[in-house]
Amino acid sequence: MALDRARGVFVLLTPDEQRDLFVARRTTDSESGREQLAVASSRVLDRCTGADPFEPPSETVALFLGAAWINDALMLAARALHARGARCVYLLYDLTPVLETGHTSEVRRLFEAYLQLLADTASRVPAISRASRADFESWCRDNNARVPGGRGIGLPRGLDPDDFTHAPNPWPRPYALMVGTIEARKNHALALDVWQELIERHDRASVPDLVCIGRLGWHSEEFLKTYRDTRGLDGKVSLLSGGVSDEQLGAFYRHAHFTIYPSRYEGWGLPVSEALAFGKVTIAADNSSIREAGGDKAIYVATDDQAELLRAIEVYGLDESARHAKEAEIAVTGSSFDADSPTWHDVADALLAECQDAREVEVPITMPALQLGREYTFASPQQAPSADYADQYADYLMYSDVSPLLTQPHPEAVPAGVLLGQLGSPQTWGVELHPGRRFDVRLTRPTTGDLVALVATRSQPGFAKIEATGPGGPSFIELHLGSVLTLPLGAGEEGEQALVSFRVTDASDTVEGFMGVRSLVILEADDLTGRLTAAEAAARALRQELDFIHGTRSWRVTAPLRRWKGRGA
Repeated sequence: MALDRARGVFVLLTPDEQRDLFVARRTTDSESGREQLAVASSRVLDRCTGADPFEPPSETVALFLGAAWINDALMLAARALHARGARCVYLLYDLTPVLETGHTSEVRRLFEAYLQLLADTASRVPAISRASRADFESWCRDNNARVPGGRGIGLPRGLDPDDFTHAPNPWPRPYALMVGTIEARKNHALALDVWQELIERHDRASVPDLVCIGRLGWHSEEFLKTYRDTRGLDGKVSLLSGGVSDEQLGAFYRHAHFTIYPSRYEGWGLPVSEALAFGKVTIAADNSSIREAGGDKAIYVATDDQAELLRAIEVYGLDESARHAKEAEIAVTGSSFDADSPTWHDVADALLAECQDAREVEVPITMPALQLGREYTFASPQQAPSADYADQYADYLMYSDVSPLLTQPHPEAVPAGVLLGQLGSPQTWGVELHPGRRFDVRLTRPTTGDLVALVATRSQPGFAKIEATGPGGPSFIELHLGSVLTLPLGAGEEGEQALVSFRVTDASDTVEGFMGVRSLVILEADDLTGRLTAAEAAARALRQELDFIHGTRSWRVTAPLRRWKGRGA
């Protein structure tokens, strides 16, 4: 499947498209191969725009192998797929954004929404390691969320040492190797400090170079600044952050004296299992899944313990006899280590088994509970500007950090699952509802009695026609944009579920061709004060929008045309 992000729907790939993508993916080690993949992907996405959405047959299993948390549109589309009866299986890699500090608030928000998506919709959640699976289960328990079943399946190494038996030495001097994205949790700063201390404690010539290979990632500023200021400890530490092919990486593994991996947290730890497969002494931090990758062949040190990492390098890295003895031990037991390591066929079989198990697990649709009288926004979260910019900060507090209808401070986002349909990505003001698409509002009733849902629409010229069906009966509404859309929820008991389905039947009289919605609040049907407050707020917003439009040059220039069309001056 491919995601049409603008509509928030999945479209099935054709057999030719699948073939082209898989063929291109196998050649991404080269620049031309990456370009071929980009061209093939663009061709698919262009074709998907406007193509028929995928409607899952009964008990369809949808397997998500990638980072489903990367944007809201993908997660909303996955929820909608589940709501239409699909069994969803998500391969989980790790919980870095919630277990490791240093990520932006937006990344953490997206990832927590993703974990909630898994808890709400997944029939199965396999993970790449038992440790990641355990972390997910702990998160679910800590957040009172459902815990879907799933296995920790492991990962195979990416390189085969037999392919590099005769690879030439890529480095002019003896070196140790550290492979991994250049980011804070990988602990390159600690490695740099250890190398500085090794140089101070030993003859400089007896300390091997440290070669760090990996692309630049999250929050690597501390390491990069020290690396720059010390000129890589005057050439003793080198950083290769781009353009290292698999062939070159295999050569670096083949000729390294030893490898280090002081990462604070991992979903698996591929460089550990790869280095051991090459028969190299591997010194790694003892946390998360790293023991699953290294088994009993790696040498483990306490996380963030500079002294212990230093001692391990002195014993197993600088002492040639001890290093060779450890290499011999790895070589003797290497066959059993390889036998325990999964292959890609094993991973494929495990995922197919998870999909088969998922067919037996129907996950009911979650109906979130909303607080009565609490207004929730559909907008993507906005970062508050610095208080140093008083005018911008005041605007944020007055307009962005209050809800549109009831002007409640610090509004919360609408809980995931309340609004389902072909939504696309949330905008800074809310979400777009395009004509012809069905949208469902699903919730658990916060109180007993007759309730209504008030929806704030985005202020813009024009009106839209809406058709709604729910427990309050059918409704046919013609709504000036910027007004409040009222959806009757009918009478019911507290804790019961309520569902209203509606669609925009016509938005041809709008400037942008859709109806935008900004927020949602549940009120008692006879709460006239609350409904009046919402209507007054909508009127003020619409008045401000019209005042702005009337003040533009284009409005004055087009006045004769509007008079001719009978639409006012």
